[in-house]
Amino acid sequence: MRKHSDRLSELPESLIHHVLSFLPMIDVVSTTILSKRWNNLWTTVPCLNFSYNFDSEKVNRAHSHSVRNFVNRVLMFWRGTKILKFEIAIHNLYDLSFAGDFDLWVRFAVEYKVEDLSIDLSYLGVSNWEDSEIEDVYWAPQCLNSCSSIRKLSLKGCNLQINGSPTWNQLKSLIVDGFGFGGGLTNQILSGSPRLEVFELSFVENFADLDIQSTNLKKLKINKYFNEFGYNSSRPLLRICCPNLEILEISGLLYDKYFLTNVVSSLTDAILGFYEPLYDNDDDDDGGGIVLLGEKIWQILPTIQHVDHLALSSTWCVKGFLALLKKYLLSPFPNVKFLKLEVCNIEVSDMTNLLGIFPNVMMLVIDDYGGSPEKLLEFEIELSNSFLLRLKTIHITSPLSDPSIFGVIELLLKHATMLEKLVIRKWGMGSRKFPVKAAKKLLSMPRSSPTAKVIIKSKRSSS
Repeated sequence: MRKHSDRLSELPESLIHHVLSFLPMIDVVSTTILSKRWNNLWTTVPCLNFSYNFDSEKVNRAHSHSVRNFVNRVLMFWRGTKILKFEIAIHNLYDLSFAGDFDLWVRFAVEYKVEDLSIDLSYLGVSNWEDSEIEDVYWAPQCLNSCSSIRKLSLKGCNLQINGSPTWNQLKSLIVDGFGFGGGLTNQILSGSPRLEVFELSFVENFADLDIQSTNLKKLKINKYFNEFGYNSSRPLLRICCPNLEILEISGLLYDKYFLTNVVSSLTDAILGFYEPLYDNDDDDDGGGIVLLGEKIWQILPTIQHVDHLALSSTWCVKGFLALLKKYLLSPFPNVKFLKLEVCNIEVSDMTNLLGIFPNVMMLVIDDYGGSPEKLLEFEIELSNSFLLRLKTIHITSPLSDPSIFGVIELLLKHATMLEKLVIRKWGMGSRKFPVKAAKKLLSMPRSSPTAKVIIKSKRSSS
């Protein structure tokens, strides 16, 4: 009889290391029970992943001690020569007593020429930094600034301390979710990262101008928010000069002025996700804030006019666009093939007017739609001949709680003559089952496209 062979252990060590790179270290270390050959394989893996997600209501000192002990013991017995990826994600647990340990772990990664470093100390369920004080935040040690081997760096729930410019000559991607992030620090980072292509920055409002200038950046994400320190009526400026930028995302609080130069020719994707405007006049309703938001979008409009992919990822951005449509005769967005809208409590007629400035859209995604009922015949006569002429795919996620969404779907099916697929996902209470009455209504709607398919799913269904 042929003796059964251990094919897994016969694999080359480099291939085993690659497989283990997808596992957290607590599982990697557990592979020692597989066979004698696996006893020490974990001590040379080039990818170290320490990921923990504790329940914020049940976490205690025992969890803290367990994490410290495990990470320190793994690093003590590790015998590799280089670290490709070093990841620490400890959610809902970090406090200042951890700072010394984190400093040692970061120095360890830097010493072994780490290429991809990720630290995530987020408190899940807490909206960014809304309950944080600057004294409570972990500050990465300055030895990180001289890590010339780093190619990807992600810091979430912690902050950078930089004196002078870092020497990140190999850095291609930087993600920072920091407490306070001024324009001066941004300039230092960009000057010390000549190859940086991806820069994602989320930070608490510090009422300072932000200036982004780079000839290499291809993706830029800026998300500015505020915490319990409150609102300041003085809004700073945002300047962006990136001639090779391809993807731009701006979200969160508004700036007073937007100066976007040398961006138009290269930009293909734009995402806008502004928060609800904070209007200075407390006695006014949100109409003044929406007008203000429209004015800010007007400043950005020339930069995004010719993108291929556009996402208005907050209902306030959609309202800002609608405010502009009421005030100006907006030029169409001729190149937009993919359009994503997050809408709530918007009239069907407003949705129609908005879609009218995207004559060549081929894929439309609508999230979280809600609104009040309205008859299509009140505005249908105003539709142009090119309305939704090239639309082929639609994805709608909705609670289906308002009749207006059925009006929108009816409108889309009636005028999208090239439509191939409409996918409707229901979310909210009872999402496991799609209402039979709603399904029958949707499936019975007339379609101008003979090839259009209507696919109905719950949100938990796989695509």
